[in-house]
Amino acid sequence: MATLGLLAAWPWPAVRAAGRVVVHVQDNFGLRALPLRLAERLGYCAQEGVVLRWTPEPTEEGTAQEGGSAAVYLLSLDRLARRVLAGADLRVAAALVRAPQFAIGVSAQTGELSADFWREARVGVPLGQEVAAQLAARVLAQGWSSAPVHWWPLETPDAAVQALQRGTVQALVWGDPLLTRLERAGALRLLADLRHPQQAQRWLGGPLLCAVLAAEAAQFDAHGEVLRRLVAALQRALAWLHAASSVDLAVHADVAGLAQDRATFLGVVERLRPTYSVEAAVPLGALRHSLRLLASLPGGLAYQTLDPLRLLPSRGWT
Repeated sequence: MATLGLLAAWPWPAVRAAGRVVVHVQDNFGLRALPLRLAERLGYCAQEGVVLRWTPEPTEEGTAQEGGSAAVYLLSLDRLARRVLAGADLRVAAALVRAPQFAIGVSAQTGELSADFWREARVGVPLGQEVAAQLAARVLAQGWSSAPVHWWPLETPDAAVQALQRGTVQALVWGDPLLTRLERAGALRLLADLRHPQQAQRWLGGPLLCAVLAAEAAQFDAHGEVLRRLVAALQRALAWLHAASSVDLAVHADVAGLAQDRATFLGVVERLRPTYSVEAAVPLGALRHSLRLLASLPGGLAYQTLDPLRLLPSRGWT
């Protein structure tokens, strides 16, 4: 039987007329974009007649339009919600990630996790990742300590490694690929691994839509067919990602920036695979729960006013 990798390389059927799509990507989106990157790499976008152009998310409203091209966004749900509350008319076309892609761990040199430890510990977190820090604080309060967390923002993975080695921080809230590297090196002892949906269910009460593909409402009218084809390509890539073997995956390590470290890439995908959506669907219940969870975090009160249906395209689009 041919492997999935061979099937992906099989001669493609005639592609449809190309529809151009500009993909605006949120800063530091990282591996949350992997399914769409794979949709392009594996030829699914080409087969669906979609040509992608990747670009950073615009810093100002109204700068995302390009004549003749559809425009979509890869965003975290909290970023999307903030933009909608500020007046943007964005709708979710597909879900990419359904659980946080980070874990909470302490230095492997740490002894007993006493109350004194948590009162003094500094916890490293990526700079600008306020929601991750707030979610981690909630988890720590449920299972380890209700004491205020002493956050230590760190700009880069290298800075996080140095801070952990030097004892500047005693714990980390971080994602991949650094997280997998630290695990494999025995440098970090995980307390709660939210990369597993079961852990998200336990600590957060259910799935959290963490990464979505969205577009302005007018785009669904102007470029609806192209967006349907884009979502179809994404669905195919997600199905491939959930079923692919190590042999199939290894040749695509460069898509994640890990061409020189395929072993880490395979370890990362194995750990992150459960976090990715299965069919790119956006269940209303999961969307509602996600907004409630965001609203319960510090500074999230405004999310209570956001109707989940306001974030979905009009009926009949799909």
